[in-house]
Amino acid sequence: MMLNDGMIGPKSILLALSSLTTGNLNSKLKKEATPYKMADVIPLAHEYIVPPLTEQEKAEQVQRSLIAYMQAQKGAPKKVLNG
Repeated sequence: MMLNDGMIGPKSILLALSSLTTGNLNSKLKKEATPYKMADVIPLAHEYIVPPLTEQEKAEQVQRSLIAYMQAQKGAPKKVLNG
């Protein structure tokens, strides 16, 4: 497993190359331009590197985002601020 997906496998090579590529491309963009993401650079391998979220993980992510939004508001109730 370590050879296939670990420190020296294709997954780590794809991560390194996508980081370098997106960093290089994004450094040349204008400020108002949309930055490149890993999915833009290596779309076919993106699901291999970052597996899609399950329905439960999606629901938890929405919940965390909603709580973070509510906590950022001035005058948020203490119950929300304490989680």
